[in-house]
Amino acid sequence: MSPRTIGELPHPDAATIQAVQASCADLLDRPEVLAESFYTHLFEAVPHIRELFPEDMSRQTTRMAQAIIQVVNHLDRPAQMQNYLMRLGRYHHEKWGLGPEDYPCVGRAMVEAVHDLSPTWSSSFSSAWILVYEWIAASMLAGATASVAPPEPKPAGRCPVGARGTAPGRTAG
Repeated sequence: MSPRTIGELPHPDAATIQAVQASCADLLDRPEVLAESFYTHLFEAVPHIRELFPEDMSRQTTRMAQAIIQVVNHLDRPAQMQNYLMRLGRYHHEKWGLGPEDYPCVGRAMVEAVHDLSPTWSSSFSSAWILVYEWIAASMLAGATASVAPPEPKPAGRCPVGARGTAPGRTAG
């Protein structure tokens, strides 16, 4: 199933934003750990994309950690965040050819990473993260569709959607 468009999704409400920020409160002091966990889950789900990344992931992990902090800390500023996410989506589309079919794996990896590291994880956090990630993905895809350059071809294979569950996240258990 493809992610919904930004026109189909409202910005997350205050309670959802608060839940996501609360689930990350302890993680924002060590965002690189969250980014490392994210990439671990992503490469387990989609091993063939590992070749798109450098062997030394330290710089990439730092960039991802900074993006996570930026988004989580500023979810209450939807216009600012949507512009930022659209730029990221355009960049990822133009550089790596990421499209709608790729976002479910990324979302699943992010939710699993937060789940693994958050000491206060609950099923309500899972639901909040799924809603926020859907909004993030829709914003990034809006930027990708506004892209003028055709994407470079990507490696064969696709994200095994549903291979690790049908929802992008897990509930407490």
